[in-house]
Amino acid sequence: MCLKKKNFVKNDALIIDDLHHKYDKREYSNWILNEINLKIKNGELLGLLGPSGCGKTTLLRLIAGFEYPSKGSISLNDKEISSRKNFLNPEKRNIGMVFQDYALFPHLTVMENVMFGLKNKKDRSRVDYLLKVVGLDSFVGRYPHELSGGQKQRLAIARALAPGTNFILLDEPFCSLDMHVKLKLRSELPNILRGCNASGLMVTHDPEEAMSICDKVAVMNEGKIHQIDTPINLLNNPKTIFVSSFILGNNIINLKKNGNTLLSCLGEINSSGLLKNTHIKIMSISPKFISIKKSESGNANVISKEFLGEFLIYKVSINNNILRVRTNINNLLNNGDKCSLSINKNSYYFLYPGAHKVYI
Repeated sequence: MCLKKKNFVKNDALIIDDLHHKYDKREYSNWILNEINLKIKNGELLGLLGPSGCGKTTLLRLIAGFEYPSKGSISLNDKEISSRKNFLNPEKRNIGMVFQDYALFPHLTVMENVMFGLKNKKDRSRVDYLLKVVGLDSFVGRYPHELSGGQKQRLAIARALAPGTNFILLDEPFCSLDMHVKLKLRSELPNILRGCNASGLMVTHDPEEAMSICDKVAVMNEGKIHQIDTPINLLNNPKTIFVSSFILGNNIINLKKNGNTLLSCLGEINSSGLLKNTHIKIMSISPKFISIKKSESGNANVISKEFLGEFLIYKVSINNNILRVRTNINNLLNNGDKCSLSINKNSYYFLYPGAHKVYI
């Protein structure tokens, strides 16, 4: 099949253009994916981040060629590989795939697993290089059951890249690893891809995972991409309430307008003169920017507490709102204690709609 060329910029590895998808083909059924547009540059690792059921895996399956798109197109290395008119079978896309459960051949050695997808079985130079890159060059004769979880995932990555693949899909690649191995392997992944001149898309539900290693992150919910940006820009300028809540873990608080001021369960809110031209209704604030103090005359109550290393996270009920508050471990309160809450000085919050960042 002759595939149509797209308007590619030279350094684009993947382009997704106005992609829509639904499994139920009836006209009135809901879209699983809606208006998906994104680009991944050569050498870039993009994190596809969102909660369960948001459409991440469906998008990954469409890129891999396991599904036909309902509308829109996917192009790889300046060739259209998926649309209603053009479709390239999965085995011809030259896309590597890494699964969360490794999917290794148990009866093959490390070397044999990596060589499996090679057309020229006698050409070991790339295999030797990949095994060195992933740190398994001294384990070539071992079988998968003789490897640790981290080593198995390194082997899966090497096998996915072995056929000369320069684009790789990773489906929650670290979720089955223990914390120590997970942190080590995820810090190595960008270097592994760079060493093989490969680009990639990594599906994950873990914001910390995506933000720590990806060049850019696409935040998804309910079949739509809310924001695609660098990790630092997502933290400093979350465009939607969902991004603010999911990425930053912020409290979402409804506001009421009272003349020229805004009222929240934390008291009067500085709108920085924004009320004249906007219809602000929501405040988003980080748990670390709220102070908590035990007070018999307070209007809040502690529901629960959770120890997180050097911090305590309190869940607090105040005026029909449930807020999370982060404080140091010496600020001990008990469940049921009355308390008062206030916004810290030298902090900030976001006001929506408009994603206005207001400093205190």
